[in-house]
Amino acid sequence: MHEEQPSTTDPHGPLGGAFDPEAFRSLGHQVVDLLADALGATGRGEAAVRSGESPQEAFEFWEAQLAGPGSPGSPQELARLAIERSFRSHHPRNLGHQVGPVLPAVAAMELVAGLLDTGNGVFEVGNPATPMERVVLMDLARRCGLPAGADGVLTSGGSLGNLTAMLAMRQAQTGSWDTGSTRSPLAVLVSTEAHYCVTRNVKIMGWGEGGAIHIPVDGDYRLRADALEEGLGAARGRGVEVIGVVASAGSTATGRIDPLDEIGRFCEEHGLWFHVDAAHAGAYVFSEKARPLLRGIERADSLVIDFHKMLLSPSLLTAVLFRDGRDSFKTFAQHADYLWREDESTEWWDAAKRTLECTRPMLGLRAFAALQSGRDGLLERYIDHTLAITHAFADLIEAAPDFELLTRPESNIVCYRFTPAGVPGAELDALNARLREKLVQAGGFYIVQVEKHGRLYLRSAVMNPHVELSTCEALLDAVREAGDPG
Repeated sequence: MHEEQPSTTDPHGPLGGAFDPEAFRSLGHQVVDLLADALGATGRGEAAVRSGESPQEAFEFWEAQLAGPGSPGSPQELARLAIERSFRSHHPRNLGHQVGPVLPAVAAMELVAGLLDTGNGVFEVGNPATPMERVVLMDLARRCGLPAGADGVLTSGGSLGNLTAMLAMRQAQTGSWDTGSTRSPLAVLVSTEAHYCVTRNVKIMGWGEGGAIHIPVDGDYRLRADALEEGLGAARGRGVEVIGVVASAGSTATGRIDPLDEIGRFCEEHGLWFHVDAAHAGAYVFSEKARPLLRGIERADSLVIDFHKMLLSPSLLTAVLFRDGRDSFKTFAQHADYLWREDESTEWWDAAKRTLECTRPMLGLRAFAALQSGRDGLLERYIDHTLAITHAFADLIEAAPDFELLTRPESNIVCYRFTPAGVPGAELDALNARLREKLVQAGGFYIVQVEKHGRLYLRSAVMNPHVELSTCEALLDAVREAGDPG
């Protein structure tokens, strides 16, 4: 029996024109035109920040697009529909989550990375993103004041970045990667305001509910360094081995920065690992004005900084830095003879030895593009502008008799609530929840909410460089209108 031979009649190969460079050129021009038009319209504040579409309505729409009559459509049509129905993160009235607008120059590299799609687990297929990654990490380490031996990796997001650092902390402090569980329960001291991923990470590592020992915060929602001694002593009294402290530099709820210098000194005195979750405010190392807010970050044994928060980059992109670069190889120690010959060697160019991910996107290209775009001071101007607007916004709230400020903002996050005269205190939570929902459904503004002291507050993150004080004034007016029962 003769095997059927592949057809050679199509000059483009078995997939037809799917890889035709001229077709791709035409498609690229059309998609970029669509994106550029959307960028302009969104920057001018046209249309809504988001649609009022329900999850089920959105699902049914896209289900019809995939399986309905005439599908599949063209890539151009798919791009147009995605743009039209997308949440508009570049909109100046998007004051919700801690995800900044993407710089167009960085977004352009996403197309490059998407087509090249090199794996980045080992250098053989990781050039040029792998050396780009190292250049970026060395630059960040220098800006953070870490010593010459610092090193690190890029990961897909702050949750994974914090887990990577905490796994290295466990190995550096206990050496339990190969031996398994230790004789004593392990734990870290952490603020009650820390990101939820810290508690989740200790559970991933098998430490259970008691693996995160929560330390109280002060009136401004910063970890109380004076309470660390008591927390450490109480844990040791229960037979728990505390191996580190996790501090927040830009907590998710209020944006507050823990007293890093005091915490760092405490860790040095007690032989504890000092990790800083600087996912949000770590970017302040690019600003001369904001840099003092991070005093003490140079004491960290490890830290994370998100590019997709305050460095104008696409999600997800996080730098994990280690004071001693050798610690970055302690997170994982895996045998993979198809990737490398020596399991315990420490070549910086084989990132799979140091990350949970083996195949990774070209994170180094994204990060390099962000820092290259910021060489003329763009990142510093962006950070300084958002901080200035946030503080001016807080001034407006404090001056308004019908609003209450939770705490003076330290970063670019402000929490507040509408407190109109004649509304009983017991009803204010429900009122603020209703008016936020009304605002979000209308699409004119996007804000989120947070609960503190058992009370509900509205929360705005000033992430867009096009936000002006007039935007904040309009938001307060919109809140008043949404809260008007008439």
